[in-house]
Amino acid sequence: MVEEIRKGLYRYRWYIFLTLLVAYFFVYFHRMTVGILGTDIVSEVGGTVGVLSSVYFWTYTFMQIPSGILSDSLGPRKASFIFLCIAAIGSFLTAFGTQFWMVVLGKVFIAAGMAVIYIPLMKLIAVWFKKSDFAQLNGIVIATGNIGAIAASAPLEMLSDLIGGWRNVFITLGAVTVLLAVLCVVIIRDHPHDKGFDGIEEIEKKDTDDPTAARMPVLQGLRMVFSGGRRFWPIALAYFCVYGSIMVFQSTWAKTYFNSVYDFAYSVAWFVTVIGIGKILSTVTIGILSGRGILRSKRRTMLYGTFAFLCIWAFLWLGAGKFDSYALWFVVCFLFGFFGGFMSLCFTQVKEWYPIAISGTAVAATNTMLFLGASVCTTIAGSIIGTTYSLCNFSTVWGIMFFTVLLALVMVFISKEKGITVD
Repeated sequence: MVEEIRKGLYRYRWYIFLTLLVAYFFVYFHRMTVGILGTDIVSEVGGTVGVLSSVYFWTYTFMQIPSGILSDSLGPRKASFIFLCIAAIGSFLTAFGTQFWMVVLGKVFIAAGMAVIYIPLMKLIAVWFKKSDFAQLNGIVIATGNIGAIAASAPLEMLSDLIGGWRNVFITLGAVTVLLAVLCVVIIRDHPHDKGFDGIEEIEKKDTDDPTAARMPVLQGLRMVFSGGRRFWPIALAYFCVYGSIMVFQSTWAKTYFNSVYDFAYSVAWFVTVIGIGKILSTVTIGILSGRGILRSKRRTMLYGTFAFLCIWAFLWLGAGKFDSYALWFVVCFLFGFFGGFMSLCFTQVKEWYPIAISGTAVAATNTMLFLGASVCTTIAGSIIGTTYSLCNFSTVWGIMFFTVLLALVMVFISKEKGITVD
Protein backbone atom coordinates (compact mmCIF):
# COMPACT_ATOMS: atom_id res chain seq x y z
CA MET A 1 0.00 0.00 0.00
CA VAL A 2 2.76 2.41 0.96
CA GLU A 3 4.64 1.54 -2.22
CA GLU A 4 1.54 2.28 -4.33
CA ILE A 5 1.16 5.70 -2.67
CA ARG A 6 4.82 6.42 -3.33
CA LYS A 7 4.49 5.50 -7.01
CA GLY A 8 1.33 7.58 -7.31
CA LEU A 9 3.07 10.69 -5.94
CA TYR A 10 6.16 10.15 -8.08
CA ARG A 11 4.01 9.77 -11.21
CA TYR A 12 1.63 12.67 -10.56
CA ARG A 13 4.33 15.23 -9.78
CA TRP A 14 5.64 14.86 -13.33
CA TYR A 15 2.23 15.87 -14.72
CA ILE A 16 2.44 19.04 -12.61
CA PHE A 17 6.02 19.73 -13.63
CA LEU A 18 5.36 19.26 -17.35
CA THR A 19 2.29 21.52 -17.29
CA LEU A 20 4.20 24.56 -16.05
CA LEU A 21 7.30 23.57 -18.01
CA VAL A 22 5.31 24.02 -21.24
CA ALA A 23 4.07 27.37 -19.92
CA TYR A 24 7.67 28.42 -19.25
CA PHE A 25 8.58 27.63 -22.85
CA PHE A 26 6.16 30.42 -23.85
CA VAL A 27 7.66 32.84 -21.30
CA TYR A 28 10.86 32.94 -23.36
CA PHE A 29 8.96 32.71 -26.64
CA HIS A 30 6.97 35.86 -25.80
CA ARG A 31 10.11 37.65 -24.62
CA MET A 32 11.77 37.23 -28.03
CA THR A 33 8.80 37.96 -30.34
CA VAL A 34 9.57 41.66 -30.76
CA GLY A 35 12.89 40.86 -32.40
CA ILE A 36 11.09 39.03 -35.21
CA LEU A 37 7.65 40.66 -35.40
CA GLY A 38 8.37 44.15 -34.02
CA THR A 39 8.97 45.88 -37.37
CA ASP A 40 5.77 44.40 -38.80
CA ILE A 41 3.80 45.60 -35.79
CA VAL A 42 5.06 49.19 -35.78
CA SER A 43 4.74 49.51 -39.53
CA GLU A 44 1.02 48.88 -39.09
CA VAL A 45 0.13 50.61 -35.80
CA GLY A 46 3.03 53.08 -35.39
CA GLY A 47 5.36 53.50 -32.42
CA THR A 48 8.85 52.09 -32.01
CA VAL A 49 10.32 48.63 -31.66
CA GLY A 50 12.41 49.84 -28.72
CA VAL A 51 9.36 50.65 -26.62
CA LEU A 52 7.75 47.31 -27.40
CA SER A 53 10.89 45.52 -26.30
CA SER A 54 11.63 47.50 -23.15
CA VAL A 55 8.08 47.48 -21.81
CA TYR A 56 8.19 43.68 -21.55
CA PHE A 57 11.51 43.74 -19.66
CA TRP A 58 10.55 46.42 -17.16
CA THR A 59 7.11 44.94 -16.47
CA TYR A 60 8.62 41.50 -15.99
CA THR A 61 11.19 42.93 -13.56
CA PHE A 62 8.55 44.81 -11.58
CA MET A 63 6.46 41.65 -11.19
CA GLN A 64 9.15 39.40 -9.70
CA ILE A 65 8.63 40.20 -6.01
CA PRO A 66 4.80 40.12 -6.37
CA SER A 67 5.25 36.79 -8.15
CA GLY A 68 7.03 35.29 -5.15
CA ILE A 69 4.52 36.76 -2.72
CA LEU A 70 1.58 35.41 -4.73
CA SER A 71 3.18 31.98 -5.07
CA ASP A 72 3.60 31.76 -1.30
CA SER A 73 0.22 33.30 -0.38
CA LEU A 74 -2.24 32.19 -3.10
CA GLY A 75 -0.35 29.03 -3.92
CA PRO A 76 1.11 28.04 -7.31
CA ARG A 77 -2.18 26.65 -8.67
CA LYS A 78 -4.24 29.82 -8.28
CA ALA A 79 -1.35 32.14 -9.11
CA SER A 80 -0.46 30.38 -12.37
CA PHE A 81 -4.10 30.14 -13.46
CA ILE A 82 -4.89 33.81 -12.80
CA PHE A 83 -1.78 35.18 -14.46
CA LEU A 84 -1.89 32.90 -17.46
CA CYS A 85 -5.40 34.30 -18.02
CA ILE A 86 -3.93 37.81 -17.80
CA ALA A 87 -1.26 36.84 -20.36
CA ALA A 88 -3.97 35.45 -22.65
CA ILE A 89 -5.87 38.76 -22.42
CA GLY A 90 -2.62 40.54 -23.32
CA SER A 91 -2.14 38.32 -26.36
CA PHE A 92 -5.62 39.12 -27.64
CA LEU A 93 -5.16 42.85 -26.92
CA THR A 94 -1.97 42.76 -28.97
CA ALA A 95 -3.61 40.82 -31.79
CA PHE A 96 -6.58 43.18 -32.12
CA GLY A 97 -4.81 46.44 -31.25
CA THR A 98 -5.41 49.17 -33.81
CA GLN A 99 -3.24 51.78 -32.10
CA PHE A 100 0.24 51.60 -30.66
CA TRP A 101 -0.88 52.19 -27.05
CA MET A 102 -3.21 49.19 -27.30
CA VAL A 103 -0.36 46.94 -28.41
CA VAL A 104 1.86 48.32 -25.62
CA LEU A 105 -0.91 47.61 -23.09
CA GLY A 106 -1.15 44.10 -24.49
CA LYS A 107 2.59 43.62 -23.98
CA VAL A 108 2.27 44.83 -20.38
CA PHE A 109 -0.46 42.26 -19.73
CA ILE A 110 1.61 39.52 -21.39
CA ALA A 111 4.72 40.36 -19.37
CA ALA A 112 2.78 40.62 -16.10
CA GLY A 113 1.13 37.27 -16.73
CA MET A 114 4.22 35.42 -17.88
CA ALA A 115 6.19 36.78 -14.91
CA VAL A 116 4.15 34.55 -12.59
CA ILE A 117 5.21 31.21 -14.07
CA TYR A 118 8.80 30.57 -13.04
CA ILE A 119 8.33 31.21 -9.32
CA PRO A 120 5.25 28.95 -8.94
CA LEU A 121 7.16 26.27 -10.84
CA MET A 122 10.13 26.56 -8.47
CA LYS A 123 7.74 26.44 -5.52
CA LEU A 124 6.13 23.24 -6.82
CA ILE A 125 9.51 21.63 -7.37
CA ALA A 126 10.46 22.49 -3.78
CA VAL A 127 7.23 20.92 -2.46
CA TRP A 128 6.83 17.86 -4.70
CA PHE A 129 10.47 16.81 -5.23
CA LYS A 130 13.46 16.06 -3.04
CA LYS A 131 15.93 18.87 -2.35
CA SER A 132 18.61 16.98 -4.27
CA ASP A 133 16.42 17.15 -7.41
CA PHE A 134 16.17 20.95 -7.45
CA ALA A 135 19.37 21.80 -9.35
CA GLN A 136 18.71 19.18 -12.04
CA LEU A 137 15.08 20.22 -12.55
CA ASN A 138 15.95 23.93 -12.54
CA GLY A 139 18.49 23.20 -15.28
CA ILE A 140 15.78 21.51 -17.34
CA VAL A 141 13.47 24.50 -16.80
CA ILE A 142 16.06 27.05 -17.93
CA ALA A 143 16.99 24.86 -20.90
CA THR A 144 13.32 24.68 -21.91
CA GLY A 145 13.10 28.46 -21.73
CA ASN A 146 16.08 28.75 -24.04
CA ILE A 147 14.43 26.34 -26.48
CA GLY A 148 11.50 28.77 -26.44
CA ALA A 149 13.91 31.58 -27.28
CA ILE A 150 15.33 29.62 -30.21
CA ALA A 151 11.79 28.81 -31.42
CA ALA A 152 10.99 32.53 -31.41
CA SER A 153 13.57 33.23 -34.12
CA ALA A 154 13.47 31.67 -37.58
CA PRO A 155 10.64 29.25 -36.68
CA LEU A 156 8.47 32.17 -35.51
CA GLU A 157 9.13 34.00 -38.76
CA MET A 158 8.03 30.94 -40.70
CA LEU A 159 4.93 30.56 -38.52
CA SER A 160 3.95 34.17 -39.13
CA ASP A 161 4.26 33.69 -42.88
CA LEU A 162 2.31 30.43 -42.73
CA ILE A 163 -0.72 31.65 -40.76
CA GLY A 164 -1.03 35.15 -42.21
CA GLY A 165 0.95 37.62 -40.12
CA TRP A 166 1.66 38.82 -36.60
CA ARG A 167 -1.96 39.29 -35.57
CA ASN A 168 -2.74 35.63 -36.16
CA VAL A 169 0.40 34.68 -34.25
CA PHE A 170 -0.87 36.48 -31.14
CA ILE A 171 -4.37 35.05 -31.55
CA THR A 172 -2.78 31.59 -31.59
CA LEU A 173 -0.63 32.43 -28.56
CA GLY A 174 -3.72 33.68 -26.72
CA ALA A 175 -5.61 30.45 -27.40
CA VAL A 176 -2.65 28.32 -26.29
CA THR A 177 -2.31 30.37 -23.10
CA VAL A 178 -6.00 29.89 -22.26
CA LEU A 179 -5.54 26.14 -22.68
CA LEU A 180 -2.51 26.20 -20.36
CA ALA A 181 -4.50 28.13 -17.74
CA VAL A 182 -7.23 25.48 -17.83
CA LEU A 183 -4.64 22.71 -17.50
CA CYS A 184 -3.23 24.43 -14.41
CA VAL A 185 -6.63 24.24 -12.69
CA VAL A 186 -7.18 20.64 -13.70
CA ILE A 187 -3.70 19.22 -13.00
CA ILE A 188 -1.75 21.37 -10.54
CA ARG A 189 -2.05 20.86 -6.79
CA ASP A 190 -0.09 23.00 -4.35
CA HIS A 191 0.85 20.11 -2.07
CA PRO A 192 0.72 16.29 -2.20
CA HIS A 193 -1.84 16.46 0.63
CA ASP A 194 -4.26 18.14 -1.81
CA LYS A 195 -4.19 14.96 -3.91
CA GLY A 196 -4.38 12.59 -0.96
CA PHE A 197 -0.63 11.82 -0.86
CA ASP A 198 1.76 12.14 2.03
CA GLY A 199 4.32 14.94 1.82
CA ILE A 200 7.66 14.13 0.20
CA GLU A 201 9.38 14.21 3.60
CA GLU A 202 6.89 11.60 4.86
CA ILE A 203 7.25 9.42 1.76
CA GLU A 204 11.03 9.50 2.07
CA LYS A 205 10.68 8.89 5.83
CA LYS A 206 12.93 11.80 6.69
CA ASP A 207 12.54 13.95 9.75
CA THR A 208 12.76 17.62 8.88
CA ASP A 209 12.33 20.97 10.55
CA ASP A 210 11.28 22.42 7.16
CA PRO A 211 7.91 20.79 6.35
CA THR A 212 6.64 21.30 2.79
CA ALA A 213 3.20 22.43 3.97
CA ALA A 214 4.53 25.25 6.16
CA ARG A 215 3.62 28.88 5.52
CA MET A 216 5.14 32.16 6.65
CA PRO A 217 3.82 35.76 6.59
CA VAL A 218 4.93 37.60 3.46
CA LEU A 219 6.70 40.51 5.16
CA GLN A 220 8.54 38.16 7.47
CA GLY A 221 9.72 36.19 4.46
CA LEU A 222 10.94 39.31 2.65
CA ARG A 223 12.81 40.50 5.73
CA MET A 224 14.46 37.10 6.05
CA VAL A 225 15.62 37.10 2.42
CA PHE A 226 16.84 40.70 2.22
CA SER A 227 18.65 40.46 5.56
CA GLY A 228 20.53 37.41 4.29
CA GLY A 229 23.88 39.20 3.99
CA ARG A 230 26.44 36.99 2.24
CA ARG A 231 23.82 34.27 1.84
CA PHE A 232 21.84 36.41 -0.63
CA TRP A 233 23.35 39.70 -1.78
CA PRO A 234 26.74 38.71 -3.32
CA ILE A 235 25.33 35.88 -5.43
CA ALA A 236 22.27 37.94 -6.44
CA LEU A 237 24.53 40.82 -7.51
CA ALA A 238 26.72 38.36 -9.40
CA TYR A 239 23.76 37.17 -11.45
CA PHE A 240 22.70 40.81 -11.92
CA CYS A 241 26.03 41.39 -13.68
CA VAL A 242 26.27 38.12 -15.62
CA TYR A 243 22.69 38.06 -16.89
CA GLY A 244 22.83 41.75 -17.75
CA SER A 245 25.90 41.15 -19.91
CA ILE A 246 24.24 38.13 -21.57
CA MET A 247 21.18 40.17 -22.51
CA VAL A 248 23.38 42.96 -23.91
CA PHE A 249 25.02 40.53 -26.31
CA GLN A 250 22.61 37.66 -26.98
CA SER A 251 19.24 39.41 -26.97
CA THR A 252 20.16 42.92 -28.10
CA TRP A 253 23.36 43.62 -29.99
CA ALA A 254 25.09 40.44 -31.22
CA LYS A 255 23.35 40.28 -34.59
CA THR A 256 23.75 44.03 -35.21
CA TYR A 257 27.41 43.91 -34.17
CA PHE A 258 28.39 41.11 -36.52
CA ASN A 259 26.36 42.57 -39.39
CA SER A 260 27.86 46.04 -38.90
CA VAL A 261 31.49 45.15 -38.24
CA TYR A 262 32.03 42.01 -40.32
CA ASP A 263 31.12 40.85 -43.79
CA PHE A 264 30.39 37.17 -43.39
CA ALA A 265 28.99 35.12 -46.24
CA TYR A 266 26.68 33.20 -43.90
CA SER A 267 23.88 34.52 -41.72
CA VAL A 268 25.02 35.84 -38.35
CA ALA A 269 21.66 34.83 -36.88
CA TRP A 270 23.25 31.44 -36.30
CA PHE A 271 25.62 33.07 -33.80
CA VAL A 272 22.61 34.01 -31.66
CA THR A 273 21.14 30.55 -32.08
CA VAL A 274 24.32 28.81 -30.97
CA ILE A 275 24.47 30.99 -27.82
CA GLY A 276 21.11 29.55 -26.83
CA ILE A 277 22.29 26.02 -27.59
CA GLY A 278 25.36 26.55 -25.42
CA LYS A 279 23.20 27.76 -22.52
CA ILE A 280 20.90 24.76 -22.84
CA LEU A 281 23.79 22.30 -22.73
CA SER A 282 25.44 23.94 -19.71
CA THR A 283 22.30 24.40 -17.61
CA VAL A 284 21.17 20.82 -18.15
CA THR A 285 24.66 19.37 -17.62
CA ILE A 286 25.51 21.23 -14.42
CA GLY A 287 21.99 20.66 -13.11
CA ILE A 288 22.37 16.90 -13.53
CA LEU A 289 25.90 16.84 -12.11
CA SER A 290 24.90 18.96 -9.13
CA GLY A 291 21.74 16.94 -8.46
CA ARG A 292 23.77 13.71 -8.43
CA GLY A 293 26.34 15.16 -6.05
CA ILE A 294 29.17 15.11 -8.60
CA LEU A 295 29.58 18.89 -8.33
CA ARG A 296 29.87 19.13 -4.58
CA SER A 297 30.13 22.92 -4.39
CA LYS A 298 27.72 25.09 -6.38
CA ARG A 299 29.69 28.20 -5.47
CA ARG A 300 32.97 26.76 -6.75
CA THR A 301 31.30 25.58 -9.97
CA MET A 302 29.91 29.07 -10.59
CA LEU A 303 33.31 30.55 -9.78
CA TYR A 304 35.02 28.47 -12.48
CA GLY A 305 32.22 29.08 -14.97
CA THR A 306 32.21 32.84 -14.37
CA PHE A 307 36.00 33.00 -14.79
CA ALA A 308 35.68 31.24 -18.15
CA PHE A 309 32.83 33.59 -19.08
CA LEU A 310 35.07 36.54 -18.17
CA CYS A 311 37.73 35.18 -20.56
CA ILE A 312 35.13 35.07 -23.35
CA TRP A 313 34.26 38.71 -22.68
CA ALA A 314 37.96 39.58 -22.75
CA PHE A 315 38.19 38.00 -26.20
CA LEU A 316 35.08 39.87 -27.38
CA TRP A 317 36.51 43.16 -26.13
CA LEU A 318 40.13 42.82 -27.21
CA GLY A 319 39.23 40.99 -30.42
CA ALA A 320 36.53 43.44 -31.51
CA GLY A 321 36.76 44.01 -35.27
CA LYS A 322 39.45 41.36 -35.65
CA PHE A 323 39.49 37.66 -36.53
CA ASP A 324 37.09 37.58 -39.47
CA SER A 325 36.71 33.79 -39.27
CA TYR A 326 33.06 32.73 -39.23
CA ALA A 327 33.98 29.37 -37.65
CA LEU A 328 35.98 31.06 -34.87
CA TRP A 329 33.14 33.38 -33.87
CA PHE A 330 30.71 30.46 -34.08
CA VAL A 331 32.79 28.65 -31.43
CA VAL A 332 33.18 31.81 -29.33
CA CYS A 333 29.42 32.36 -29.29
CA PHE A 334 28.80 28.75 -28.27
CA LEU A 335 31.27 29.13 -25.39
CA PHE A 336 29.65 32.45 -24.47
CA GLY A 337 26.32 30.67 -23.98
CA PHE A 338 27.84 27.60 -22.34
CA PHE A 339 29.79 29.38 -19.62
CA GLY A 340 27.09 32.04 -19.18
CA GLY A 341 24.74 29.24 -18.18
CA PHE A 342 26.77 28.22 -15.10
CA MET A 343 25.17 30.98 -13.00
CA SER A 344 21.84 29.12 -13.12
CA LEU A 345 23.10 27.33 -9.97
CA CYS A 346 22.57 30.66 -8.22
CA PHE A 347 18.91 29.83 -7.63
CA THR A 348 19.75 26.54 -5.94
CA GLN A 349 22.41 28.13 -3.75
CA VAL A 350 20.02 30.86 -2.58
CA LYS A 351 17.03 28.55 -2.08
CA GLU A 352 18.95 26.22 0.20
CA TRP A 353 19.41 28.98 2.78
CA TYR A 354 15.68 29.52 3.31
CA PRO A 355 12.74 27.39 4.47
CA ILE A 356 10.30 26.01 1.90
CA ALA A 357 7.61 28.34 3.27
CA ILE A 358 9.37 31.28 1.57
CA SER A 359 11.10 29.45 -1.28
CA GLY A 360 8.97 31.38 -3.79
CA THR A 361 9.91 34.72 -2.22
CA ALA A 362 13.62 33.81 -2.13
CA VAL A 363 13.72 32.78 -5.79
CA ALA A 364 11.65 35.82 -6.80
CA ALA A 365 14.07 38.17 -5.05
CA THR A 366 16.95 36.56 -6.97
CA ASN A 367 15.00 36.73 -10.23
CA THR A 368 14.34 40.42 -9.65
CA MET A 369 18.07 41.12 -9.49
CA LEU A 370 18.58 39.08 -12.66
CA PHE A 371 16.09 41.07 -14.75
CA LEU A 372 17.04 44.37 -13.16
CA GLY A 373 20.58 43.64 -14.33
CA ALA A 374 19.28 43.00 -17.85
CA SER A 375 17.32 46.25 -17.83
CA VAL A 376 20.19 48.38 -16.51
CA CYS A 377 22.91 46.85 -18.71
CA THR A 378 20.88 47.03 -21.93
CA THR A 379 19.95 50.64 -21.17
CA ILE A 380 23.59 51.59 -20.68
CA ALA A 381 24.65 49.71 -23.83
CA GLY A 382 21.90 51.31 -25.89
CA SER A 383 22.86 54.81 -24.79
CA ILE A 384 26.48 54.22 -25.90
CA ILE A 385 25.89 52.36 -29.16
CA GLY A 386 22.98 54.54 -30.26
CA THR A 387 22.22 54.22 -33.97
CA THR A 388 25.74 54.61 -35.38
CA TYR A 389 26.79 50.98 -34.80
CA SER A 390 30.47 51.91 -34.89
CA LEU A 391 33.24 49.52 -33.90
CA CYS A 392 34.45 52.03 -31.31
CA ASN A 393 31.07 52.10 -29.56
CA PHE A 394 30.73 48.34 -29.61
CA SER A 395 34.25 47.96 -28.24
CA THR A 396 33.44 50.40 -25.42
CA VAL A 397 30.36 48.41 -24.43
CA TRP A 398 32.25 45.12 -24.57
CA GLY A 399 34.88 46.62 -22.25
CA ILE A 400 32.19 47.75 -19.79
CA MET A 401 30.67 44.27 -19.85
CA PHE A 402 34.09 42.73 -19.19
CA PHE A 403 34.47 44.75 -15.98
CA THR A 404 30.84 44.02 -15.09
CA VAL A 405 31.54 40.28 -15.26
CA LEU A 406 34.79 40.82 -13.33
CA LEU A 407 32.66 42.31 -10.54
CA ALA A 408 30.41 39.25 -10.78
CA LEU A 409 33.43 36.99 -10.28
CA VAL A 410 34.33 38.84 -7.08
CA MET A 411 30.72 38.59 -5.85
CA VAL A 412 30.62 34.82 -6.44
CA PHE A 413 33.90 34.47 -4.54
CA ILE A 414 32.61 36.24 -1.43
CA SER A 415 29.18 34.57 -1.51
CA LYS A 416 28.36 31.95 1.10
CA GLU A 417 27.15 28.45 0.28
CA LYS A 418 25.22 26.39 2.83
CA GLY A 419 27.34 23.60 4.24
CA ILE A 420 30.45 24.73 2.35
CA THR A 421 33.13 26.95 3.85
CA VAL A 422 34.59 29.81 1.79
CA ASP A 423 37.87 28.93 0.07
